[in-house]
Amino acid sequence: MISADAARNIVGIIGNVISFGLFLSHAPTLRRICKAKDVEEHKPDPYLATVLTCMLWVFYGLPIVHPNSILVVTVNGIGLVVELVYLIIFFIYSTNNN
Repeated sequence: MISADAARNIVGIIGNVISFGLFLSHAPTLRRICKAKDVEEHKPDPYLATVLTCMLWVFYGLPIVHPNSILVVTVNGIGLVVELVYLIIFFIYSTNNN
């Protein structure tokens, strides 16, 4: 029989893989933006929302807030970095149309 801790780790790792895939789902859009050197009609809202979500989850997963949450911190820390790179690319190619 599998222990509760082992089951928690397995499910956590599966969740991390799925979450990492979710963070990478914006990559094709960013690739199109880089090729066109223009954001076209795309908005930064999904990237900003994901950055804020990742920041909150990283804070929640810190040992002083919620112990034994290393999987939460790792995947959301990686997601935070990925989404910040997306935002940087987005704002590099965005223009002020005012």
